[in-house]
Amino acid sequence: MAMTFGLITEGPTDQVVLKYLLAGYFSNPDIDIRAVQPNIDATDRVSPGGWQRVLNYCKSPDMAAVLQVEGFVIIQMDTDCCEEFGVQKRESGKDMTNEEIVEKTKNVIIGYIGKDLFTEFNQKIIFAISHESIECWLLPLYYNDNNRTKTLNCCEKLNQELQKGTFTLDCNSKQKKYYEKICRDKRDKIRNRALIETISVHNVSFNQFIQRLSSL
Repeated sequence: MAMTFGLITEGPTDQVVLKYLLAGYFSNPDIDIRAVQPNIDATDRVSPGGWQRVLNYCKSPDMAAVLQVEGFVIIQMDTDCCEEFGVQKRESGKDMTNEEIVEKTKNVIIGYIGKDLFTEFNQKIIFAISHESIECWLLPLYYNDNNRTKTLNCCEKLNQELQKGTFTLDCNSKQKKYYEKICRDKRDKIRNRALIETISVHNVSFNQFIQRLSSL
């Protein structure tokens, strides 16, 4: 039976990145992926996104329904605004590590899903918590130095390379077509499992996501 994935993400650009990573990792360009939240209808209209809508979806009755229908459900959130949903970047006078922030964000999401539902379906749930943003996962596609490990201002850092070409990203109002172009142009680096595993080691949260895929 073919793997099926439902995507619950902050926005459609996150879905683009995840779609290409899944297609490359499982060596299947036609892998069965459905945009759950935000949803894209037949006219290409996108429902509202954002971290709050991810959490709202997770606590809605729709969450149980999608877990029953899909083979796996991927939940993606950035941590750049984590303090707005209760995850502090500093505690007891010290900075939280990337791992701690990602783990605490997962726990927030689990709280919205509910303990009973999460316990029943946890094997189907895959977290894609991008610390600070999913653009940080794209840096190893363009850089071969320490910039691969950056987790701050990643969109701006990405644009330093993109401006050498034909477009740059609007870091506030993200356009799906440009993320599609990035993933197509750099497909040579994400075309199979070994290549994706190689670039993912430069980002803690990216690597955690790939490690979870390896367990399927």
